[in-house]
Amino acid sequence: MMPYTGEISLCMAQQGQRLTSQEAIAAAHHNAKPGSNFTVLREIVADENTRRIGVQALKQARAHRLKLYENGIFAHLLMSGGYLIAETEPQTNKTLAFHLISLGFDGSPMGSVIDCTGDADFGVVNLNDAKILAKDTAEFTETVYSTPLSEITSLESKFYGGHFPVCGTEDCGLFSIPRSLLKLGADQSEYREAAVLYDYLALLFFRYAVSMPMFSANPPATTQAAADKMEKAEAELLRNNHMDPDFDYGLEYISSAEQLRQRIDLFKKLVRLWDEALKNETDPALVKANISIATIPLGVGPYSLDGKTTLYGSGTASLIVIYWQRLSAGVFAINTLSESDVVE
Repeated sequence: MMPYTGEISLCMAQQGQRLTSQEAIAAAHHNAKPGSNFTVLREIVADENTRRIGVQALKQARAHRLKLYENGIFAHLLMSGGYLIAETEPQTNKTLAFHLISLGFDGSPMGSVIDCTGDADFGVVNLNDAKILAKDTAEFTETVYSTPLSEITSLESKFYGGHFPVCGTEDCGLFSIPRSLLKLGADQSEYREAAVLYDYLALLFFRYAVSMPMFSANPPATTQAAADKMEKAEAELLRNNHMDPDFDYGLEYISSAEQLRQRIDLFKKLVRLWDEALKNETDPALVKANISIATIPLGVGPYSLDGKTTLYGSGTASLIVIYWQRLSAGVFAINTLSESDVVE
């Protein structure tokens, strides 16, 4: 994928042409298995603000020679709108792929295909489950972006069993409590508070990424750039506040109840520092538009993290990955929340 160097104009993005669902499905046919069925899962509607932000993203991508993610499909969704479409196998209703379809500058449909087959050893995802998981993924991801620290514990109810998972040192996802902490003899509320604060800090770079104008041109690369920038800025914040910039404050390194309480105090101080540092860098219209595409689910598929339990993995372009566990028909809870590797 080459760096983007093309021409962009707001006029081209505002010509008023709108893709219909029938046209989008017809475009999806070109990159699908013969005989597949198609179902619209979500319509993305563009407006004056999103068009402006999409154009700005592509202009910045060109200026910085940033590679476009999937030919800039997310920027085009902001400029022209589009559809998320599920492709299914008629005989089994198995979900084969998700298609993102929008309009290119020449007025013809453009698209991206995301495989949904996952690990065949652990089953399939039928269309009804795909609809539910796509909706749940979008709603939970938006909650991650919008929930303030004071309400972040409300996320706990979304996890399997109604509480944040306990994990070993090798399998800790976001909002997991390392098993080693539970041996310290601290209050249960302190374990939860430490996990919430630690992962709230970990999620800040996701929030920072959607405040960056280039986000829709390449969400994964922008999210990684936000993480890298925040890592450097965090070292500076620590130095300016007389703290060791190389200090590793991972939860697994806490060895006493007293140290746990000290770590909680440190996390609270870092949260205050970051909230102060980031609050002046936020354009509400830009953030709203970028979140609207950051929450688009990019496929769902069956997987297993332990070789036994069937989970349903769903990801987004912003690198948030959710593994869902079935509770009952039509109901899923989060087993593990993690960060994906960068895909350019």
